[in-house]
Amino acid sequence: MKSSLTAYLLLLPGLLLLAVFVLVPMGYGVWLSLHEFNGIVVGAWVGVDHYLNVLADPAFRGALRHTLVFAVLVVVGKNIAGLALALLVNLPLRGMRAARTLLFLPVTLNIIVIGAFWTLFLSAGRFGGLLNQTLEAIGLGALAQSWLGEPGIALVSVSLVEVWRWAGLHMLIFLAGMQAIDPSLYDAARLDGAGAWRRLWNVTLPQLRPLLFVSTLLALMGAFVRSFDVVWVLTRGGFGTDVLMTRLYNTAFRNGEFDRATAMGFIVLAVIAIVSLVFAWLARKAHLDDAGNG
Repeated sequence: MKSSLTAYLLLLPGLLLLAVFVLVPMGYGVWLSLHEFNGIVVGAWVGVDHYLNVLADPAFRGALRHTLVFAVLVVVGKNIAGLALALLVNLPLRGMRAARTLLFLPVTLNIIVIGAFWTLFLSAGRFGGLLNQTLEAIGLGALAQSWLGEPGIALVSVSLVEVWRWAGLHMLIFLAGMQAIDPSLYDAARLDGAGAWRRLWNVTLPQLRPLLFVSTLLALMGAFVRSFDVVWVLTRGGFGTDVLMTRLYNTAFRNGEFDRATAMGFIVLAVIAIVSLVFAWLARKAHLDDAGNG
């Protein structure tokens, strides 16, 4: 009992901080979402009316749809790009250390710098549109368009920028896993006559499966939580790129509907929790199935 008491005493400061800065504000936020609230004064009790209004709002449903599409594009893109870059920089060639640094550089850049660069590159204005100018220079001018100003295309463009921004981080995750793989597994595969693709499919990818789960979970959380900054600096949420975070921001700070925004925040939290739990359940089920087959 003495050791258990010591453990609880050591946990007590962390639990107090959790209660003060997370649990209490969250409980107060739930209470605010059940009242009229203009950001300063708490008004009358309205129950779950704000939640029902948010769920019935076509703009919110559109933002949810955009977020789900954005999440799929970003999760797939980050994992494919991160794995491809990790395979590249893991080759025993000169200059790979410098290549790793350069490929990781976008992760460290300020989002304003990223937004200014990609707006200049993807815009169709008179003083921008470097991508369109390049297409015209190589005879593909028919493909030129407003990459950030066309519904459907704008969301894909923003997703690709997000993938470019974070691919270096996912590269390091996969690279760390590759360098931890026992070389004898590759030697055995070579003795069996396996080529490079067979070694990748039968040795590298199975060994990286736990890290693939981590990479996917990070990308999934980023698609829901960190989607605001990249969308805001590129499109301000227009042209079919309005995601849950930009819809939440606009509801609170542009429309002044703080009570409705509070309810929306908890709905977004519930969506994130459901998506995370479903993904964790599927990953665990796949792990148990592999263990059973093994």
